[in-house]
Amino acid sequence: MRATYRRPKGTEQFLGFYDVHADCLSGLFRRRKRVTEVSAAFRRLRACYPRRALFVIMDNLRNVHDHPQFVALLRRLHIHPVYTPTEASWLNAIEAHFGVTKRATLTGSDDRDHVPRRRRIYRYLRYRNRRVG
Repeated sequence: MRATYRRPKGTEQFLGFYDVHADCLSGLFRRRKRVTEVSAAFRRLRACYPRRALFVIMDNLRNVHDHPQFVALLRRLHIHPVYTPTEASWLNAIEAHFGVTKRATLTGSDDRDHVPRRRRIYRYLRYRNRRVG
């Protein structure tokens, strides 16, 4: 992979969701991880699980998790946040799946922009969720 200190196309954030009961891994890419992008992702998540109690492990969302607008949105959507302690991502059940996803999609790759990488990850997630289910 080319050196990561120079990113002419910028970076992307993958907001990942893991359904423990269905063993389903999903997520979406966003350019940034601000309140507006994370809020949109949580609205989409709520639409996938109407009339169900949602407890969401909030890992690596330090910049938005205590923002008043985001806290109000979680309350309005009836989503119960569960915060992981600092430096304790290993407690989050999704982390093991991220490692496998990274090995299956990024190892040995050298993409010039985000599009082929994004497509490869989405294709892998569809394959993984079909195979598991």
